[in-house]
Amino acid sequence: MKKTNLITIALVLLTSLFSCVDEDKPKESTKARSVGGTSEILLVTQNDEQWNGQMGQAVRDFFEQEQYGLPQPEKNFKVAHLNIDALSDMFKKHRNLIIAKIDENIKNPLVETQKNWMSEPQFVIRITASSPESWVRTFETQKDGLKLLFDENERERFQEFFRPTRDHKIIAQLKKQFGVTMNVPEGYFIGIDKDDFMWIRKETQDMSMAFLVYELPYKDTADLNPDNIIRVRDSIVHKYIPGPIDGSYMTTDKEFIKPVFKTLPDFPAGYAVETRGLWNVVGDFMAGPFVSYSIVNPESNKIVTAEGWIYYPNKDKRDLLRQQESILYSLKFVDGK
Repeated sequence: MKKTNLITIALVLLTSLFSCVDEDKPKESTKARSVGGTSEILLVTQNDEQWNGQMGQAVRDFFEQEQYGLPQPEKNFKVAHLNIDALSDMFKKHRNLIIAKIDENIKNPLVETQKNWMSEPQFVIRITASSPESWVRTFETQKDGLKLLFDENERERFQEFFRPTRDHKIIAQLKKQFGVTMNVPEGYFIGIDKDDFMWIRKETQDMSMAFLVYELPYKDTADLNPDNIIRVRDSIVHKYIPGPIDGSYMTTDKEFIKPVFKTLPDFPAGYAVETRGLWNVVGDFMAGPFVSYSIVNPESNKIVTAEGWIYYPNKDKRDLLRQQESILYSLKFVDGK
């Protein structure tokens, strides 16, 4: 167990934040599988007063904010509650735990982090303070780091789930064409395969999910600025992703939900720019969320962009987008291209 004393948790586990397990060997563990719903956090308090008061409110206000980039309102996480005296062995296996404690004898607030305490994958945060006010102040200083850690735990769970069902034919084609591997699961097929573009699709009666992978020569850092990333994306999807009627085509929404960008120096494949937003179809009413990662391949000196997008009208999409994000996080460059 790791302990911090008002030190940002994101720094404590920075080295492990983007760690990956061996892609070819299943993880061996004697621990039970974690329980709990996708994107769910269980807050354990000493009594109902803490849950109904400022401590529970602070946790709910932060984690239950709407996730950006979705066409319908959906929370980042759902926060459930349990009092400590009801924390049975079953609930100790919950995938994401925050255990709150007020101890009047403690001088300084204490934050403890632990992976795979009673199950796997699992992340546990214990925050102890001398008063509810001190507890909330401590949480407020740590909350951004906490979210990163819980996001990582959700990705790990999906990666473990999809690893046994990898589509080796698609993975081999990605390696041959772009010099990357990415753990695309079974159920997808290659819809378009060009020298510098691949559309990997999954189609059901009421849903469409896809990965796009494309590359362009890298000139300088301006190629990774937000305006250029969107300009390139729009030109690519305009060319390759037609709409349902003649003359319609995909583009990036720039009015209803503007795309947002984040640099990720420690993305598994290297320094990346994350783009998150909404796509729509010019000439039709189709729309949905997307997330992409643009990375410079040092071997080929090209920018490789890997994107996941979803079309699932009038249905929740948060968990599906988390699935795609976890697959995109498995992207790695291989030698020889």
